[in-house]
Amino acid sequence: MNEKFFKPANEEVTPGEWFTGEVEGDVTPNSYPILFVHGINTSSKTWLLDNNMDDKANEHGFETAFIELYPDEDMWKNGLLLAEKLKEIYDYFQEKIVIVAHSKGGVDIQAALVHFGATPYVLRVITLSTPHNGSELADLAFSKWASWLSEGLNIKSNAVSSLQTGYMKAFRQLTDEHKDAKEVPFYTFGGTEWGAMNSELFWGGLYLSRFGQSDGAVTVRSSRLLYGNEVMVGDWSHKTIKEGTTVFSYIKDLVMEEVKETASAYTESLLQESETSVLHRGGSYLGKGVERFPVDERVKELSIDWISNRNDTALTLKSPHHTIYKSFITTKDATGFFPNAYHHSILISDPPEGEWSLHFENSGNENYLLTILFKQDISNELVSLWKGEVVSAAFSSKKTYSKKITIISSLPSGEQKIIEAAEIPSQLNEGIHNITIDISGTTKDGNKFERTQVKSIYVDGNGDMF
Repeated sequence: MNEKFFKPANEEVTPGEWFTGEVEGDVTPNSYPILFVHGINTSSKTWLLDNNMDDKANEHGFETAFIELYPDEDMWKNGLLLAEKLKEIYDYFQEKIVIVAHSKGGVDIQAALVHFGATPYVLRVITLSTPHNGSELADLAFSKWASWLSEGLNIKSNAVSSLQTGYMKAFRQLTDEHKDAKEVPFYTFGGTEWGAMNSELFWGGLYLSRFGQSDGAVTVRSSRLLYGNEVMVGDWSHKTIKEGTTVFSYIKDLVMEEVKETASAYTESLLQESETSVLHRGGSYLGKGVERFPVDERVKELSIDWISNRNDTALTLKSPHHTIYKSFITTKDATGFFPNAYHHSILISDPPEGEWSLHFENSGNENYLLTILFKQDISNELVSLWKGEVVSAAFSSKKTYSKKITIISSLPSGEQKIIEAAEIPSQLNEGIHNITIDISGTTKDGNKFERTQVKSIYVDGNGDMF
């Protein structure tokens, strides 16, 4: 395993397989080998194809290794695998290893260290936009309206499920309170760039903007570890944060024997000039179809995103004034949460209020998730209905809305239950419960509105709710 090994792009990889890179000159004194760990729905090729990360490490005289994980499994299966292989890699190099992990790879590594006894083999861990606190995109993937798309693409994996925010809160408590949690220091990086509308991460960034700054797949807040050392939050996307050209200059000093303590001067701005709320729809059709939705007087910008298993959908958006919009931009999903899906997106500024309609047509069967994002003045924000209350300048004092709750429960037995309720039950069985709240009502000015909220809750074997 001492020769660099590139597999053809179309060749399958084997979880647990690992290989080393090359060092053309002498190994830099007082440096440690780097093991690169990939994220969700990808492989070691993410470091080697269209990425000069290994070349940058080679230039600096660092030894490297790469490993294949299960791309679609949770942190427990990958953590156990990593713990076994870290011992092998440690024996090969005869010294501790520095881990560089992208995205979910950082969660997998922490599971290996804390829960599977791999701390003796690792010196420190560097995480690049790891969702340490889960992702709202994982919540969305398992929600009511995304179910058609998720099933059509076969993407309801253990990997995505484990990153739901409710489950990750339980993982955080279980991990952070463990005696080995701080044995190996963590150094974290986060990103704030998700590109223009034709970017493959634009939709992810726009969707996550409701929860703070992000790199198009993971929020800055989720990339942070409470007891970790935040090295930098930069203008990286979820893709560029793992590229040698952009990030290796910040990593190289963390591979040496001595590392100066880092203190982040970055503070995420909480000031916002506008708020974004969302409406979801979804389904499956053959031939033609239409989705209708209201736009109320508060909306300043409208974003339509049709996520589908097809890239050839004919989409036509019609305003209440019969204006026709067809200039949708199509990109392939790069968030990792909807692999092999296509985004068809359009932005409308100052949309007129009233009923809009999206008409769609395809020659074959199509599964879709329609996401409509409404940007509105913060003073007119539709306040969260999670606890069943509305407090907003846009509404009269009387109750002007109704809600429909759908709970999709994934139980330890593997069984899935779907129920509809008027309120969220005070007690839930053990498992992950993905909750969709569909809200409809009338604003103070008498215009119809519809919104959707998605949350996840995890209940452990003791009945504790996260």
